[in-house]
Amino acid sequence: MLVHLRDRTAIDRAKPDVGRLAVMVRSVGGQGCYLFSLNPLIARFFNPVAGIPEDPATGSAAGPLAAFLIANKVIDMGTVIVEQGHGLDRPSRIEVNVHGDKVEIVGRCVVTANGFLTVMADCPEH
Repeated sequence: MLVHLRDRTAIDRAKPDVGRLAVMVRSVGGQGCYLFSLNPLIARFFNPVAGIPEDPATGSAAGPLAAFLIANKVIDMGTVIVEQGHGLDRPSRIEVNVHGDKVEIVGRCVVTANGFLTVMADCPEH
């Protein structure tokens, strides 16, 4: 769900009711709420359905946001920069390149966790 707020102050002050938000986005088959304001393009993403109170960088939401804004002639086609994560002290800069129907997310990331999963075919059931 994309929600346009008037400015960065409104974005910074947002405090979603996680329970109500989860019910609402589930009712439409969604997962989260992407708040955004323009000039500069600032965003925050809340995904209570997946148990994520707030995500510092959400490329899977920044891409559709850029495509939506371009399709509705709010911004010009090309490169769009979305800033996110400031309220979490994890500022991010998501670059979205939109050319026609092609949407490409560009940027760097930091690995915060990694691991291995071992599947044992002959493991007895508990």
